[in-house]
Formats: sequence, C-alpha cells, structure tokens
Amino acid sequence: MESASRAESAVLSKAFIRAGEGLGLADAELSAVLGEDVSSVQLLRHGHELLRPSSDTGSRALLLVEVYQSLLAAVGNERNARNWLSSENRGLCSRPRDLIKSRTGLEQVVQYLAANRSLT
Repeated sequence: MESASRAESAVLSKAFIRAGEGLGLADAELSAVLGEDVSSVQLLRHGHELLRPSSDTGSRALLLVEVYQSLLAAVGNERNARNWLSSENRGLCSRPRDLIKSRTGLEQVVQYLAANRSLT
C-alpha cells in the first residue's frame, strides 16, 4: 500500500471507529455494518488493520461515517444521535440501528437522512 492510500486508510479506519463510538455501537454492531467478524473491528480499533476506501468494507465504513456526520448536523449532539438511531422510525419502518447492520439498510438510512435534513 503506497503512503497516500495508507494515510487515507488510516483516516477512514479512525473515522469509522470514532463514528461507531459516537453512535454508541458495540463492536458486534460495527462488525455487522462492515460485514466482517468482530475480530476485524477489534484489529481496526487497535490500529492493527486498516480499511481501504476502495473496498466493499471501506465503502460501508464511509456510509456509517456519513450517517454519523448527518445525524450530528441534524440533531446537534451524540446523545441525540444515539437516541434517533435507537428509536423506531416510521419513515424507515424500523429502528435505524437495526437497519445499518446490512448494506441495503445502511444505504436506506443514508438516503433518508439526505432527504430529511431536519430531524428535530
């Protein structure tokens, strides 16, 4: 991996872990978001593995970071973002926290947030 792409991978990996922490997601939930084993998330958390932005797991990680950033912009803080994520959502017909565990659901939440910029 060349240094520029290694740097991008390091930034994405840290942003993904940070977004997960900010949203109150456990490692098991983060592993479901990525479609990987829990051990992969633990390796990421400790800097022993990196996410490549061009990979499938990297694109899933980018989507979660987008969810995190969109929620912070819409609801103002991490506590409100965690509450929104864990609450039943009529527009999505589910709890967003449950939906993000699949790529399709993650994309659905991103699209919902983009279409509904003001959630409060």
